[in-house]
Amino acid sequence: MKLYKNLADGIVEGVQEILGNRGTLRPTLKNILIKNRKWGSNDRKLVGKGIIEIIRWKRKFDVIGKLNVKSKNYYKNLLVVWSIYNDIEFEESLTFSELKKDNICKNISITNSKRAFKNSIPDWLDSLGMKTYGKVIWEKEIQALNRPAKLFLRTNTLKTNVKKLQAYLKENHKVNTNKVSNIPNALVVEENKILTHLDIYKKGWFEIQDLNSQKISIFTNPKPNMLIIDTCAGSGGKTLHLATIMRNKGRIIATDSSDRKRKQLENRLKRNGISIVEYLNIENKGLLKKYYNSANIVIIDAPCSGLGVLKRNPAAKWHINPNRIRQLVGIQKQILQDYATLVKSGGNLIYATCTIFPNENQNQIKNFLKSKIGLEFNLEKQEILLSQNTNGDGFYMAKLLKS
Repeated sequence: MKLYKNLADGIVEGVQEILGNRGTLRPTLKNILIKNRKWGSNDRKLVGKGIIEIIRWKRKFDVIGKLNVKSKNYYKNLLVVWSIYNDIEFEESLTFSELKKDNICKNISITNSKRAFKNSIPDWLDSLGMKTYGKVIWEKEIQALNRPAKLFLRTNTLKTNVKKLQAYLKENHKVNTNKVSNIPNALVVEENKILTHLDIYKKGWFEIQDLNSQKISIFTNPKPNMLIIDTCAGSGGKTLHLATIMRNKGRIIATDSSDRKRKQLENRLKRNGISIVEYLNIENKGLLKKYYNSANIVIIDAPCSGLGVLKRNPAAKWHINPNRIRQLVGIQKQILQDYATLVKSGGNLIYATCTIFPNENQNQIKNFLKSKIGLEFNLEKQEILLSQNTNGDGFYMAKLLKS
């Protein structure tokens, strides 16, 4: 495997956009690949691998290379350390900074001296993990979150079934999958690959959705003909799943503030053959008044630190910090207070996050239940989904019943 200059430039561009400009992984990688359409499949894989691994192991590579983050060559130096660490050969014409291969190789052992170095996480996150889970569980969890995400599919049962989907993928596209125990209609792909160009994806036979994200919709237990309000719906992964479980009967109000995500949701609804979803901007103040005390289920998929999804979004650990988490806790608290009023008597409030720490999860619900509106609710059940136990992302979910 050899790293040529155009590939090296692509990796450096991606890493700088994500770390330096707080870009997001998928759009950044997509834009780089669009600009370099002549790259072959192996080139594209190498660039994607380089960007993701450098983001994931940034701190480890900082230590190995004794890098100065303020250096004008910082992102190139990260590339050098990653390449040497993975024994990737440089094109001869490439010349990089002052880093020496022998020095880098000697420094690799330094990362074993500290858990935060070895697992490439900030010190504050390591302290939080230790405080929350203790050494044994935390070390297993952060190791699990540092493994690449598996590719999970959710069968759209409005159009097909698991057996047909699995057979079609294998026979027509040589994509091998396995069923997932205890999660109906879920498949895990044996070898990660791009599937969104396939004919049956375009026909809406399946969605790409993390295993534990699928569990939240099952946990919600929606029924046909219910009125469900899905707040902070984003591009609608859970919204689609809820509508499918409801057999496209009833009504779902999906809310968010992003026009881009609204358009994505509209396209996905059309592809999936779903007609019961209505989108409303979450900033529409009339929403709270119009649907006061009327919903069978309100789902709050709250904005959070994202520290449970480091498998697929490793940049989150570099973009988030304790101050920002405190701000998010305040936002979550307000959303709970506002949208709990939409649940009718006998209905359920579902609160979910893609993080695994109590201040955004159990403590948030505990404090909500002490509030004036919270006194109308009882906690039925709550669950933390750790990556080490599921191979999926880390999530929290709680179900509350309104009296």
